[in-house]
Amino acid sequence: MATEKKSVVYVILLIFLFFLGFSLFINLPALQGNFLFADEAIYYSMTQSIAQDGDIEYTKKDLVRYYKAFDSGPLGIFLKKGKDNKIFYAKSYAYPLFAAPFVKIFGSNGFLVLHSILLLLILLMGHTYFSIANKSFLSLLFVLTFLFASVAGVYYIWISPDFFNLFLVFSILFLWLFKHKYKERNTNEERKSKFHIFFLSDWSDYLAAFLAGIAVFSKPPNIVLLGPLVLHYLLKKKFLKSMLIILFFLLSSAVFFGTNNLVTGDWNYQGGERKTFYGEGGYPLEKEHKTFDYFKGGEMTSDGYSGEHLYPVKFIFYNLFYYFGGRFTGIIWYFFPAFLFLILFFMRKRQFYQWFILGALAGEILIYIVLMPGNYAGGGGALANRYFLNIYPLFLFLPNIKKSPKEIGLSWIMASLFISQILISPFFHSHYPATHAKKFPFKMLPAEMTLVNNYPTNTNPYAFRQEVGIQPNIGWLHFLDDNFHRRLEPNGFWTRGPHTAEMILKTYYPVKTVVFHLLNNPRMRNEITVQVGSKKKKLTLGTKQRGTLTFTPVKAFNIEHLYLFRIKIKASKGSIPYYEFETGKEKRFLGVFFEIEIFPEK
Repeated sequence: MATEKKSVVYVILLIFLFFLGFSLFINLPALQGNFLFADEAIYYSMTQSIAQDGDIEYTKKDLVRYYKAFDSGPLGIFLKKGKDNKIFYAKSYAYPLFAAPFVKIFGSNGFLVLHSILLLLILLMGHTYFSIANKSFLSLLFVLTFLFASVAGVYYIWISPDFFNLFLVFSILFLWLFKHKYKERNTNEERKSKFHIFFLSDWSDYLAAFLAGIAVFSKPPNIVLLGPLVLHYLLKKKFLKSMLIILFFLLSSAVFFGTNNLVTGDWNYQGGERKTFYGEGGYPLEKEHKTFDYFKGGEMTSDGYSGEHLYPVKFIFYNLFYYFGGRFTGIIWYFFPAFLFLILFFMRKRQFYQWFILGALAGEILIYIVLMPGNYAGGGGALANRYFLNIYPLFLFLPNIKKSPKEIGLSWIMASLFISQILISPFFHSHYPATHAKKFPFKMLPAEMTLVNNYPTNTNPYAFRQEVGIQPNIGWLHFLDDNFHRRLEPNGFWTRGPHTAEMILKTYYPVKTVVFHLLNNPRMRNEITVQVGSKKKKLTLGTKQRGTLTFTPVKAFNIEHLYLFRIKIKASKGSIPYYEFETGKEKRFLGVFFEIEIFPEK
């Protein structure tokens, strides 16, 4: 048994060396397409600022340093005006603080060097924990499945705190639960190492509480992690230990939040006078006259956020459905091991503290879908649900630790069906996070109507918020696939050949009637199908013939001031006129041309 464990440790070290070599020698800026966007842009800049200048103040030299590494500016960077009218980075500095020493030594590659070390620690902790009741190799394979039979492993290459947050939550749960699972074995163990002695002591709980404070500073909904730690010992009537856990949590929270207040003048790094910048007109401080106030708009403060973004109660149930089964964010498809662990929890014998874990993960999911109902997955540029990485380890530790090869095999089968293309090309799919969802089987899944303004397809400017209709009755289309041609004609779009173009029509007023004005391609007897919601209509058009389909009344998916309509348009025959007619000049693969006219309710 000792020989097997030693062999597994060697395998873990080899995996670490592989990822470390990858991290040290990869051409990161080139693989990033020589630009970063939103969170990656700000965390790169903030980390460089800490590493090179020892602060989180945004200055002109930070911008110059950024342009030396990337061709375009820090698109979507978040900044805020703070103490003494200085400009500060408006995100948590927890991840940049830990990444800074590695970036100082290894440059941009330092982010991935840090991630390699975090990966090593996750594998060692996971193997140590699960080998209590499993064979060593099976335990290692299970942890690897947890990471890489889901999109969690893809976030290893992201310059963002998501993988760091996953590590923090994983560590907190390991430090808390190891001693309990170890004692449940009721078997004699060989002489314990110093690490085992520490993991079995109260100090591992205090370290878990301290890390929980950092996790909350990095992502506030992680406050739920404190619940299981405290409630577990309260029920055991260990009141002093419960108080000490709270004390260590408050200590780390006070250090991080207090430092932020001391440096920037604000406890909340996302509050106050906070803006986002996309390079329209440049960036603050690049020229003397381009001050923070010079740029109008882009306000992104979190002050009063929850009150402004709350949806009616019924949308909690919509979002729960989308959270598990949605096309772009559903954890069943992108994090299948989590769904499997949830099922196993109810199938197996449970300890009372495992109910605390269930309560914590349920609570954190509700925090996201209640307080951030239109953006619970991390924004339009996210791959799947990146905020779920803060919750994912809770599912891993939820059921009994006894694992079987069947669970591992089932997880990889699901990964091969749904996310294999993502796992094989992680850089591509990180840059184009909607690509996989434009084909079967994802096209069969429901699109998250509550996230229409944060679809990953919105990263394509030709698919995002395309204006249709006639003034003043204007609507906007969000295309969900590539089965359309970018707009060349002023009022409408061509679908692509005989493929179904799927889209969401968005209006800011109730609609009674939607009329589709159609123009056929040169094909004869072309059957055109238009579907609005559950209603479907067809008509057959001749060569370049026009036709009209009217839908009244139409049922909207109504979110307060938004009215959303699911639309599908398909021609049965496609045509490329350039190759079919001597005088043809059109090289696009044409389906049917459509214009939309909208009639509001009176």
